[in-house]
Amino acid sequence: MNGSMTGTRSQRVAGAAAAAVLVTLAVTVRAGGNAPVAAVAGEPAGEPELRLVGMAGTYSIRRDDGPAAYRITLQAREPRVVKDVTVRIDLSALAGRADVAWVDEGHRCALAGRIMTCVLGDVEQGMTFTPFTLTPRQGAAPGPVGAMTTTVTSADAPTVRHTTQVVVGAPGTPPDERE
Repeated sequence: MNGSMTGTRSQRVAGAAAAAVLVTLAVTVRAGGNAPVAAVAGEPAGEPELRLVGMAGTYSIRRDDGPAAYRITLQAREPRVVKDVTVRIDLSALAGRADVAWVDEGHRCALAGRIMTCVLGDVEQGMTFTPFTLTPRQGAAPGPVGAMTTTVTSADAPTVRHTTQVVVGAPGTPPDERE
């Protein structure tokens, strides 16, 4: 019987050692307060990913205020560097209705025709920036202008897009009260 107890004890010790090795190899990664994601040592927890957060569905260019700032917030899915991030905003819908009053050169933004491009480089946790401000064009009729599309690309994360409807004047008010 001593031989069978030794065999059982050896099996238990070997099983416990194997479990300890598996626990050592498993790493728990917590990304931005989200639920933990399991990863095996030596393997990344997933591809880098950026999200556009807090983006409004409607952007108003009011006549009575100063230039309207358009803010973009990028957030990484996990604490990982996303390489060579570029943000492009198609402002074609604004032609004849609104003008770019200021361009954020600090974030390497530039306007070519009706396309605003911001070359952000590497983004680690995320960032918030204002690529431009807009003013309504003199004599532009109040009301819906059209859609402005923001596209975020990078060397190693999926492309992200967001469409925002642009309105000259405050949305939800009759056209004669928007000025």
